[in-house]
Amino acid sequence: MMVVKVGGSLLSDAGQVMSVLRQYNVLIVPGGGVFADIVRRVYSSHDLSEEAAHKMAVLAMHQYGFYLSDISGVALTKKIEIKRGPRIILPLEIVEQSNLPSSWDIASDTIACYIAKSAGKSSFIKLTDVQGIIKDGEVITDVPAGKLLNTTTCLDKSLPAYLQTWKMDCRVLSGREENIIRRALEGDPVGTLITGGK
Repeated sequence: MMVVKVGGSLLSDAGQVMSVLRQYNVLIVPGGGVFADIVRRVYSSHDLSEEAAHKMAVLAMHQYGFYLSDISGVALTKKIEIKRGPRIILPLEIVEQSNLPSSWDIASDTIACYIAKSAGKSSFIKLTDVQGIIKDGEVITDVPAGKLLNTTTCLDKSLPAYLQTWKMDCRVLSGREENIIRRALEGDPVGTLITGGK
């Protein structure tokens, strides 16, 4: 079983993404996307605690998860279980039972990393709307997580530090190309490999 995070930025491409993922033994972690953006707007303009906003943002991942399930027929689950076939995880209960802080820095990438770690995996795949980590206009093929600390990329602000702490890797690639998704699921070195275990 592989853990694959489907970014909210892929909302318009979700049909083709899920048509590929449903053919593999994957645990799919939905991003927050437009659903989390609404929570951010409410948080910035109303008197809402960061703890409540974080829980609402995790529930935004549930909304995207329901969407992904509805368009693909892939089953939903609330538990990390080693089973055959694709499933979409709804992470609220897992996050509530974790020691992850309630912070905007802890978003769906870090939650996907935590889920992969909890499933006994040393890596996970992040599908997004870019081809990988880009530096000087070029996609980097691999980079240590430590070099991404305190930088602005397509990752959660907190993810590089957690990759280091948990000694995990993350492969970042475009979810807009079916063949690239397939290659990643079959072990080809596409996109950017962020290494935390070295």
